[in-house]
Amino acid sequence: MKRVISLFMAILLTGLSACTSPAPDGGGGESSSPQPSETPAATPSAAPADTATPEPPEEEPEPYTPGVIFQTEAKIHSAILAAEGVLYFGNEGGEFFAVDIETKQELWRYSLEENVQTWPVYSDGKVLFNAGNSLYILDAATGEEIHKVAVPAERTLRVSLTSFAYHDSYVAVSGGVAYFVTLDGDLAAVDIAGGETLWTLEAEEPGSVASGVDIWDGKLYYVDASRHLCCVDLETRETLFRTLVNDRMYAPMHISDGKVFVAGRDCQVLCVDAGNGEVLWSSYSNEESTWFSGGSISIGDILYTGTSDECALVSYDMATGELLHTYPTRLNVYTQPLLHDANVIVAATDVYSFKKSYIMEFDTEGHTTLWQVAIEDGVLSSPAIYGDALYFGSDSGAVYRIDLS
Repeated sequence: MKRVISLFMAILLTGLSACTSPAPDGGGGESSSPQPSETPAATPSAAPADTATPEPPEEEPEPYTPGVIFQTEAKIHSAILAAEGVLYFGNEGGEFFAVDIETKQELWRYSLEENVQTWPVYSDGKVLFNAGNSLYILDAATGEEIHKVAVPAERTLRVSLTSFAYHDSYVAVSGGVAYFVTLDGDLAAVDIAGGETLWTLEAEEPGSVASGVDIWDGKLYYVDASRHLCCVDLETRETLFRTLVNDRMYAPMHISDGKVFVAGRDCQVLCVDAGNGEVLWSSYSNEESTWFSGGSISIGDILYTGTSDECALVSYDMATGELLHTYPTRLNVYTQPLLHDANVIVAATDVYSFKKSYIMEFDTEGHTTLWQVAIEDGVLSSPAIYGDALYFGSDSGAVYRIDLS
């Protein structure tokens, strides 16, 4: 019996010796993968500076994958302006930002008492935007206020307080003068260098304007509150024509080859002669009850414009108004379509929940969707392209980047 016990003890000791044998790297008698409770306390030591472990390089994002590069504390409905390596935009918290594209760091911010819901403009080292009844002119490099020009007006009702409207009118710049429309509907001309109001043109029927202000061939165009497309000669300040378009325009117009293209809540796209105001054609989409809510762009002789309830980008022959093609966007288009080479990029959002958006690019020759991504966020900020990337703001206050390379 004693011999059996002795043999058993010898086997047991041999097994214990194997469990405590040195690790392959020559360490002590501890297990090579100890449990947390078995880990010995670390002994503080100062490593030489030149032996510090370098930070791993930042991974390049996958193409067409949205990533947040900057975060603000309020909704961003302002369009994104990309210029000289910087993103400029405002938010609903009364802040206007400049963010370095390469470092993704804030360069400066400017605070004001109005929400910023417009399209900023870059001109000669300055950034201009309107908010309410004021025009702001800032130094693009420092954010310093050069001029704040308040134009007297009785009305303070923002366009965004109208149902399913999210943007103010926007500024147009020509010859050192900025033009914008007050909430009374009056057209104002401001000297950019001096900050003086040069002249104003009183609206025939007061009311806020959302169509924006555009310039072509020495003439200025906008749709007033009484649903007229107005044309003003910039030299004489004379109103050349007021064409009834029977619509409130809440999206940017488009001017090309002597024609003005406007579309809105009357569910029609109209082509108007930019010289005399004659309506050359008007056209519906497939669904004659859908609003045109996203602005228009053109490639060659084809017009592209975004719709709301039809959830589509639609194209027209610019000469005849013939409906050519429908590109499904799945959600409502309330942002400006964007050219990318010969293709069109669109941001579409659920304007009932503001919790889902699709960003996509359409091949305008093959009529196919090249790529599409979804985010759990609202997007009412018209995007911009800089280099090989797309940038846009969101209802969460984030600025997103999508690699297009």
